[in-house]
Amino acid sequence: MRIPPSADDALVAPPDFSEPPVEDIRTCPWWRPVRVAVSPTEADDPLLAAFLPDLLRAFEEQGHIVDAEASDDPDILLATVSVPEGPGPLLDRIVERERPLLVTSSAERGLRRRPPHVVALVSIAELIGDLSHEEAVDLGRVAMARVGTPRLVFVAGDRASGQVEETTVCTLEGGHPSDTSDHASVLRDRLVTAACAEEIGGDYTVVDDGLWSSAWRRTAVPDAIVKAGRRMDDLGLLPPPQRVDSYVTPRLAAIYERLLGLKGFSEGMLFAYDPETETMMVTASGSWEVDKRALRRDEVVPVDIHSERRPVRVLAPEGTSPKGPSVEAYEMLTLLQAAPRVRLARTTGGGWRPDPEGDVEAPVVRAGIHVHVGITGIDPRRVESLPANREVFPYGFGCGTDLMHDVVRDAARRSKAMRDPDDPRSFVRWPMLYHGDTLVELWRPELSEQPLEALLDLFDDGGLAYSSSHIEQPS
Repeated sequence: MRIPPSADDALVAPPDFSEPPVEDIRTCPWWRPVRVAVSPTEADDPLLAAFLPDLLRAFEEQGHIVDAEASDDPDILLATVSVPEGPGPLLDRIVERERPLLVTSSAERGLRRRPPHVVALVSIAELIGDLSHEEAVDLGRVAMARVGTPRLVFVAGDRASGQVEETTVCTLEGGHPSDTSDHASVLRDRLVTAACAEEIGGDYTVVDDGLWSSAWRRTAVPDAIVKAGRRMDDLGLLPPPQRVDSYVTPRLAAIYERLLGLKGFSEGMLFAYDPETETMMVTASGSWEVDKRALRRDEVVPVDIHSERRPVRVLAPEGTSPKGPSVEAYEMLTLLQAAPRVRLARTTGGGWRPDPEGDVEAPVVRAGIHVHVGITGIDPRRVESLPANREVFPYGFGCGTDLMHDVVRDAARRSKAMRDPDDPRSFVRWPMLYHGDTLVELWRPELSEQPLEALLDLFDDGGLAYSSSHIEQPS
């Protein structure tokens, strides 16, 4: 039976983040000791000169190896940047480097490889926690581009006394959690969490002629994803693609492209399971300059659902050269493989419906989206809202990492709607700490035959309330 649209008073707030993270992250199954090194410091900044020894001591106390000389390849390389004080806006006082820190750090320290986590500690006087979400995201991204690191920590305090008042970790995804106490130990835990999360989002291979051209033409799922992307644009769920040259001068943007192959990125992802081809259809990566608000059919990528190991196998339709999949592709593939199975039958209209007697088996998760917005209210009759599992994943990490795969497995394990056929809820959502939400729709007979249509209806009919200008940044 179809549940009618929600009235405002039918919405409830999603589970909050009031549950504190674990006291000691060494109890988390993914924790491991890491090697920490320090790049040349700016000794004339008393705030960083006072804070850095405390931070290194915190690493040592947890069992990590601190190698100040960086004689071996580190997991984390810390560098320091001092922003001059002045009457002008903070953004105007963050100086653009000649070359990105990512490029220069290896050569400066004689390292055999580029450290996977180059982190800039940036000394400022202003408190980032006082800014709006949009202001903090913009400031963080411009600063990261000018300095040349994908992760940056603003260390705010009084230079005269060396007293730290606030630390704020900024990430490309838009995270900016601020901490006002236990600065060294909490920052250590945040950085160790990021270092223990391995980047695997770009790991894929292409199987030439992996799909018959007739099957690719026949399936309607890519068209449904294209349509859903345009509707998400109308709903304000997808921001414009971000270009490096909008953050830095053309000179530095050219260096990013030439040395790092980086021109920009885009937020958000759409996927759907296709019973016709037995593949997961997913949007192409923003690194291919894909605008998910205005997708073309050839910017939807078929992925082998039966591939249980890395790399992700992209099944190229005959005679085509597909773009690379979104960094979340393996993450969503993991979700489909972890979810229970249902049986499907073809409808008279050519679509698919759940049917216990159907001759096709599929994951119970039919389709979903990853969005960088804050969910502020849900209709609990239709949406199962899973709280963040901060006992196992106390702090955030980036899209396209192996720990994100553990998060979706954990979500599939905890979801009652996925696992109980009698549960009336057709949708499940869970937060990605600091930068957005994942929302999926399940195979339910009362939903539209077109994937993602019913899920996006929630945003239109009041089943979900959301804010594109604020995402919770829990401590």
